[in-house]
Amino acid sequence: MSVELTPLDRRPPRMPWRGGALMGAGWATFTGAVGDNREHAHHALQLVVGETADVAVWIRGRGEVQAPAVLLDADVVHRVHPGPAYLLYLDREAHAGRLLSPTCVAGARGLTSAERHAVLDAWPRPSRLELGPILAALGQGLPASPPAAAPSDDRVQRVLDSLVTRTTWEGTLTSLAAEAAISPSRFRHRVRELIGMPLLPYLRWLRLRQALTVAATGESLTRAAQEAGFADAAHLTRTMQRHFGVAPSDVIQALRQGG
Repeated sequence: MSVELTPLDRRPPRMPWRGGALMGAGWATFTGAVGDNREHAHHALQLVVGETADVAVWIRGRGEVQAPAVLLDADVVHRVHPGPAYLLYLDREAHAGRLLSPTCVAGARGLTSAERHAVLDAWPRPSRLELGPILAALGQGLPASPPAAAPSDDRVQRVLDSLVTRTTWEGTLTSLAAEAAISPSRFRHRVRELIGMPLLPYLRWLRLRQALTVAATGESLTRAAQEAGFADAAHLTRTMQRHFGVAPSDVIQALRQGG
C-alpha cells in the first residue's frame, strides 16, 4: 500500500490585495479585500473597519481581537486577517494621528457597531478627501482652522501648494523657507499650522503618493521611485513597508483598480 506524502513546504495560494486606494497628505485608505500580510508594525496608526461583519486582528500581547472595527496605534505588532475591510492609515505626527493615538489602550481600541456605521458614512472618497467627518465619528473635534495669514504666510501656502505638483524633490527646510522669503524656524512653524503635521513627514507622504501614482500608470517601480526622489525601488519598498506594512506592488494594484 502506498501513501501520498504532502510536502511540508506546500503552502496555500497567495491571497492578493484587491480593491481601491486613495492617498492624501498624512493619510491613505484601502477599500476591498485585504490580502496576505505577516505580523508587522508600522509608523502609522491603522483603522480596520468591517463593512458588515466583524474584523479579526491579531495583536502582540493581546492575541486575537474581533470587533466591528479596530484602531491600532503606531508601532503595534499586528496582523489583519485577510478578507473584506476598509483600512485607514494615519501618520502619527499628523493632527488626526495625534488626536486618536491617546484613545488606544494597550495599543488598540475596539469600536462599536454604531461607531462603525458612522465611520463608513464619513469614509473619504475622491469627491471628499477630508478626515474631519471621520474624526467626528470617532468622538474627536475637527481640526482648528489655521490663524489668518499675514503676507509672508501667504507665501508659505503658495510653496506648499507648489509641492503637490513638483517632479523633483531636492528641497530642504532651508531652501523652501528661502522660496517663501522667511526664516526656516518661521516656515516650520507655519507649515504645522497650515497642514497639521511637520514638514518632513508631509514631504514623505507627497513623495510616496507621487511614486505610487506614477507606478500605477504603468511605469516601472524603479522609474517611479527615482521620479519621487527615492534612491531606488528598494528604498521605496522599505519606506512603504515601514509606514504601511505592505509592498508597493499591492498598493499599486489597488490604485489602478481604484483610479
